[in-house]
Amino acid sequence: MVNLFKKSFIYLALFMLVLVSFNVENAHAEDGYSENLIPKMTSNESDFGKASSSSNYGDTPSWKAFDGVLNYQNGSTYNAWGTTKETGWLAYEFTTPKAVSKYVMYNSGQWPTLFPNTWTFEAWDGSEWIVLDSQSNVTKEEWKKNPKQSFTFENTNFYNKYRVNIILANGATGTVKSGICELQMMEKISSSVESISLDKNELELVEGSQDKLTATVTPDTAKVIWASSDASIATVDQNGNVTAIREGQAIITATIENIDISATSAVNVKKPNNEFSNAILSITLVNGITKEYDVTNAVINNYLSWFDSAQGTSTFKFSKTISPYKKVTEYIVHDKIASFEVREY
Repeated sequence: MVNLFKKSFIYLALFMLVLVSFNVENAHAEDGYSENLIPKMTSNESDFGKASSSSNYGDTPSWKAFDGVLNYQNGSTYNAWGTTKETGWLAYEFTTPKAVSKYVMYNSGQWPTLFPNTWTFEAWDGSEWIVLDSQSNVTKEEWKKNPKQSFTFENTNFYNKYRVNIILANGATGTVKSGICELQMMEKISSSVESISLDKNELELVEGSQDKLTATVTPDTAKVIWASSDASIATVDQNGNVTAIREGQAIITATIENIDISATSAVNVKKPNNEFSNAILSITLVNGITKEYDVTNAVINNYLSWFDSAQGTSTFKFSKTISPYKKVTEYIVHDKIASFEVREY
């Protein structure tokens, strides 16, 4: 009975160990961060970025902290950045901005007193260093136990240059007082963008008229890129404003930047109907005010011609009767027009 209990306990323990191992591996595989953003370096500069430091010992230049070798030394070859100072910094400058929110330091070798004890991880915003993460009291015993140390923090800002600023090492007494074997940086991978939709699936426009499409994305901070399938028929700006150019059909596409998710709206552009004699011209100004004019076909054509060719502070004159006045003349400034529509009757 005792032996049976012992066997059952052992099986249960093994099962729990396997389960824990499985969960740890899965958590690592799905941690939501990119691969290392820094390609392997063989000198202080590459096409992807530049390594630098406050100072370095002759055989341990800055780039060796980004050479892909995790050990401090292999034989007589050093594979790390090191400095003769007890404090100092190691930096990497990307050619394109990155939103780093995780970094990993590998420090392994027979001299753990070289490795950082207290430091900050910082980003350069163009005028000053911004502290993104702080660590303290990472002892030489901790580096012996865990040569790989990972650190995460919240950061959504994009910077070109990041650094580890060592405030205190672990008491090395040799020529090199502090150093880092390997430094890696990662971005958080966003998977929160799920959808995009437009408020109108199709637009019916007259040549020269305008309308606006509004995109709804999740999350609402995602950037939308607008494009037209045929800009000779209808154009769209990066605010979703659509302008009809000539008769025909075009597709307006709104795409979430850097993600293959999009929504479309079909635009059908028609020529103005010259058969009607009167229409209501409704003009919406950029301040939200709408002006309406009951005008003839000739006025509509003149207005469309003016709108296509005018710009800036050019004005178009409308005359209408408003009691108790005999006649009122209003002037519409071209660059104050947000959109307009023609309603035939």
